[in-house]
Formats: sequence, structure tokens, C-alpha cells
Amino acid sequence: MLIGIDVGGTTTDAVLIQNGEVYSTAKVSTEHGNLLNSLLEALDAVSKDVPPEQLERVVFSTTVITNLIAEGKTDRVALVLIPGPGVNPASYTFPDSFYLKGAMDYRGREIDPLDEAEVRRTVGLVRESGFSRAAIISKFGQRNPSHELRVEEIFREDYPDCKLELGHKVSGKLNFPRRIATAMLASATRERYQEFVEKIKKALEERNIRLLCIS
Repeated sequence: MLIGIDVGGTTTDAVLIQNGEVYSTAKVSTEHGNLLNSLLEALDAVSKDVPPEQLERVVFSTTVITNLIAEGKTDRVALVLIPGPGVNPASYTFPDSFYLKGAMDYRGREIDPLDEAEVRRTVGLVRESGFSRAAIISKFGQRNPSHELRVEEIFREDYPDCKLELGHKVSGKLNFPRRIATAMLASATRERYQEFVEKIKKALEERNIRLLCIS
């Protein structure tokens, strides 16, 4: 037996599949202040009288994070960018951007070192501007992340309470603008997504269900 649960902004929908056919369905209200209750209610509605050991997989999906982004309800993120030579950074049109000197080439060789005094001034500006989160992305950081890592170290020294995201940890394949966007969104939504995952784990634990796939 398979269970699929989709947590939407308004309702949480669930379906139980047995032998390739729909066995039961459910639709409950999504309680944003108590997601655990919505998950338990949906689980119970579709799996009533089904022993947990008969469940092969439980798959979850959600638009909760997408809705936060679309509705502009995420925290602001300072983008600390190390673009190097090439396209004018202003053409990226990302908000809340702070630019640093320094560059790697496409093979990950340093061609321009960081200006650490500039980095510390920038960290101070990020703090004074009221940002609690920052994403640090260099153009070829996926080839050589040493600049990103050094900027992170300086943040830890000068602004230890700032929550940081590094571009090379988000993706090793995306190009520079896409890594900027991805790192920004990851930083803006990480805690809410982790909270969602923890609620899922708690719901399954309370119902003695040990199989899990989150998509």
C-alpha cells in the first residue's frame, strides 16, 4: 500500500493506493499554526484500519514553501556576490546585493584575491542594514570555493548571528545567476522547510510508520 499526501496552502489532500488502484482519499484543512494536526488527520483519514506494517511508502509534497515565496513572506537575504570579470554585476538585477573584489577562473584558479578589508566593511554593512541572513556566491565557487569559505569565516568572526548560505553547497552545476537565485531562496526558506520535515517525521512516528519519501 502507498500513501501520498500533498500539503497545500488551503487544504491537505491524501490518497491511499492498493494494488495500483485508489483505495481511499481525504481532504482536510491545512492548519498553518499546527501542521502536525493536519498531517495526522490526513493520515488517519486514508489509513483507517490499515496496519502500519502494510504500508510500503508514504510520499509527501507541499506548496507551503512555494506560497511563502510567491506571497513575499520570507525574510530578506543579503546577497554577497563575487562576480569577477565579465558581465556587469548590475545587470543581474538581484535585490539587496553587495559586491566584493576577487575572482576564480573557470578552472578554479585564483586570478584576483579577496580584499579582506572590503569583506569586513561589507559584513558591517550587512549587519547595520538589519539583515539576519546572507548568501555568499562567487562566479566559479563550484570550481574553487575558497573565496566563499573565507568570506564565511569573516562573517563568523564579525557577525556570528547571521545565518549563512554558500553557493557552492547549493549546487555544483547551476550557472552563476541561477546559483544566486537558488542560494537566496534556500536561505530564505530553510528553517520553514526543516520545520515541515520535522512535522512529517513526528506524524509518522506517532502512527508507527517507518517508511518515508519526501518530494
